[in-house]
Amino acid sequence: IKDHSHPLTENQSDKFPQRSVAVIGIGAMGGGMARALLASSKTKFVLGYDRAANLVETFHKDSVAAQKHQSSDPPTTLDKVLNTDVIILMLVNEVQCDEICFGPESSNILNCAKKGSCVMVCSTVTAKWAKKANGIFRSKGIYFVDCPVSGGPARALTGHLTMMPSGDQESLSFTEGLLDDMGKDIHIIKGGAGMGSTAKMVHQLLAGVHICCAAEALALAAKAGVNVEQVYNIVNSAAGASWMFTDRGQRMLNANDKEVKSALDIFVKDLDIVYSEARELKCPIPIASAALQQFISGSSMGFGKKDDSQVLKVYESITGVSISK
Repeated sequence: IKDHSHPLTENQSDKFPQRSVAVIGIGAMGGGMARALLASSKTKFVLGYDRAANLVETFHKDSVAAQKHQSSDPPTTLDKVLNTDVIILMLVNEVQCDEICFGPESSNILNCAKKGSCVMVCSTVTAKWAKKANGIFRSKGIYFVDCPVSGGPARALTGHLTMMPSGDQESLSFTEGLLDDMGKDIHIIKGGAGMGSTAKMVHQLLAGVHICCAAEALALAAKAGVNVEQVYNIVNSAAGASWMFTDRGQRMLNANDKEVKSALDIFVKDLDIVYSEARELKCPIPIASAALQQFISGSSMGFGKKDDSQVLKVYESITGVSISK
């Protein structure tokens, strides 16, 4: 695995065996990751499954074009994709992951995955759930990797995600090569399954706070009567800049951009995970807690399914100013 401290050479990477892969959850992120694997020399075939049949059909056409398909027909049920070496989950939340892995349906992953295969969860889940899942799968002879990711759909498609894999050494070794083709920055988190999700939790704290701070700063600029776009450009060239301010700030200024790159409700979920974990640890997080309330407000105003940059609407409502054009 291409850990930043132990990079693999191209020749070493070529030695990894080809794997058959299933990606469950092939929306914007999962679909990008699955397509990056279609281009990988380390995959025999790549299957995509989703509850949205149109996504399954579209991905199947792409897999046929890449000559990485297993069957002439797209899979119609979950069990059709579970006889693979690696099963990757990129689902919306922990509830969906738990249902797919251990749910009441006989076609869940635990019942259908073959012994010696590997389940890799890339969704944002709690460390507690990741540890539980690891224990259950490993007791059945199935490898498990807790591997949250960050980077967005565009980087998923090109294989340039930031990845945070954790698990036992056998499980991590099983996914070598595949991780290299999905991620550019791969950070192996020591301490076993659950530690990757812990690292992702810390990341999401900062990401959520930075989005709210971007909206708050632009609202203050508008309320004070200064040119908001000029302030945006100033901040981007100065010490106050952040990746989230640059990216989400631009979306906040452009009301015509209706694309949902990441839904606001995702941060309601993720910051709630942060809050719950911090409460268990008795670690005060007043700034992140305030950001969570702003996202909850945005969701209650009807923006939950809109882009997360629309937390701006909360600040526009509070201040009485209009920022986007």
